[in-house]
Amino acid sequence: MYKLLKIMTAYDIMIIIGVILLSIAILFLPFWNSENADSGDQVIYISQEGEIVQKIPVKETINNRIIVEVEGPIGTSIIEAYNGKVRMKEAPEKDPEKICVKTGWINRAGPSIICVPNKISIWIESEKSDLDGVTW
Repeated sequence: MYKLLKIMTAYDIMIIIGVILLSIAILFLPFWNSENADSGDQVIYISQEGEIVQKIPVKETINNRIIVEVEGPIGTSIIEAYNGKVRMKEAPEKDPEKICVKTGWINRAGPSIICVPNKISIWIESEKSDLDGVTW
C-alpha cells in the first residue's frame, strides 16, 4: 500500500475521490428524484377492455381514500386510491392467481397494474414525466 501511495500523484488521488463521490451520487439520485416529484399534475387512469372507465387526479387522493368498483368479464374488481398511491384491493374469485392484487401499490408514472382475466389496467400519467415509454 505504501508503494502505491508513493507512485500516485495528487491528481490521481483527486480523480479517485471524484469517481467515488460521483458513484455515490448516482446511487442516490433515483431516491432523491422520486421524493421530490410533483404529484399535482398526475392522474390515475383505470381502463376496462381498452376504454377509460375513470380518471382520478392524484391530488384528490391525499388524505382521502377513493374506492372504485369495476365490473369485468369474470366479476367485480375493487380498486383503492389513497395518499397518491393506487392498488387493486380485491380481484374477483374467478381470477386464478390474483397477480394484480400481488402487484401492490404504485405511486408514480411508469409502473402499471394489469388484471388480464378481468381486462382491467391501472396506471398513473404525469405531464412532467421524464419517461416517454416503458418496455418490459
